[in-house]
Amino acid sequence: MIKELKAVEFKGSIEQDEDISAIASFGNFLALGSDESKRKIQILENVNSSYQVRDDLTIELPVLSQNEGQEIDIEGMAISKDNTLFVIGSHSLKRSKVKASKTYLENRNRIARVISEERKNNIFKLTLDPQTGLEQATETRQIINIKEILAEDSILGRFVQIPSKENGIDIEGIAADGNTLYLGFRGPVLRLNYVPVMVLEDYQSLEYELRFVNLQGNGIRDLTKVKDGFLIIAGAVGDGLNPYQIYFWNGLDTIPGIDQQQSAQITLLGEIPTPHGAKAEGIAVLSETSSAYQVMIVYDGLPCGAPKLFQVTKPALLQ
Repeated sequence: MIKELKAVEFKGSIEQDEDISAIASFGNFLALGSDESKRKIQILENVNSSYQVRDDLTIELPVLSQNEGQEIDIEGMAISKDNTLFVIGSHSLKRSKVKASKTYLENRNRIARVISEERKNNIFKLTLDPQTGLEQATETRQIINIKEILAEDSILGRFVQIPSKENGIDIEGIAADGNTLYLGFRGPVLRLNYVPVMVLEDYQSLEYELRFVNLQGNGIRDLTKVKDGFLIIAGAVGDGLNPYQIYFWNGLDTIPGIDQQQSAQITLLGEIPTPHGAKAEGIAVLSETSSAYQVMIVYDGLPCGAPKLFQVTKPALLQ
């Protein structure tokens, strides 16, 4: 069960006005990312039960090429226990949209155009100070590139050249557990509704395995680590109007087998109340008790992400 507690106020100048797509919580701070924010993340501090943007804590991500106009398409963020912040781009291709202001021929040409942006194909690693919210020494920055392993994977490689909203590669979630990263895919969704999660056992060596979750035809819009597994926001792969839902997943592969020694658990916890036209894009766990999680959800398409607090009841097996 999902119970709405209250709306949250973000105060100050928020650059990523209606395009917030990622959130992470650490100490007394939130990190916010936007899929339209070029190369910036904003840090907000909890002050008297509201969150205040601290302009001096804006983090500039590394410049990757001379093309300053490209965005990195921030889709997910995670903070590990050692206060390392991981920021992931979508790793996707996009097809140009038709526009009512264009001619028929112009729109035919636009819909035939598929765009690749290299900045989206990276994971950024930064270290934050949980006492101040400041980024620590710049030499801790690192860029992790998984483009090659995506292309060479026997399953994912077939989807690398397909635009994201057409069931191509689209990474929208990332969770961290020590040196292990879990990358959640919005697409592709495979036959029988299996959605891949890439588990980088050690992000430095890029050794990985694919695990699969079944979200009944939806893809992963975000995921975050909790005590016994993960919370997943599930939503449409393309531009469909599927409801947004929260699942609990214990981290084990849901593909069955008579030789499986451990049982995967994937449990629907409820539907996220979503204002018309908005997309539930980010989840951060603020606290966890024996019976429930308190989470903050942010929405793409609403001013400042329209953050809200929810209480999410744990699955019965965990209580």
